Amino acid sequence: MLRSIATSSTRRFASSAEKVWQVYLSGEIHSDWREVIAKGVESKQLPVQLVSPNTSHEDSDDCGAIILGMEEKRTNWDKIGAGMNNIRTKNLIEESDIVVVRFGEKYRQWNAAFDAGYAAALG
Repeated sequence: MLRSIATSSTRRFASSAEKVWQVYLSGEIHSDWREVIAKGVESKQLPVQLVSPNTSHEDSDDCGAIILGMEEKRTNWDKIGAGMNNIRTKNLIEESDIVVVRFGEKYRQWNAAFDAGYAAALG
């Protein structure tokens, strides 16, 4: 039986008896490419758990202040949020069996480049 577990950045499709491959989907956030992959995984009933960075700019930027408490001055929000996102991203990449990085054409993809380099360094 196929089961689906979905959160904002994790989707899992697998039967209970097989290895579940964790696939980290990094990069471009202005199109539906992650949803296209998720639909393909589901339709083929592949034993895959999809994970990704937080794709909401606002949530990503403010996660540190939300988790650790709001600060009076916003000057530290970006640094705190970046640090918390970095911890999450590194853990997800380290735990993944496969890392897919998509570079978009419209924006500079610094985070995607970091993810690709980090994954390559891990082997």
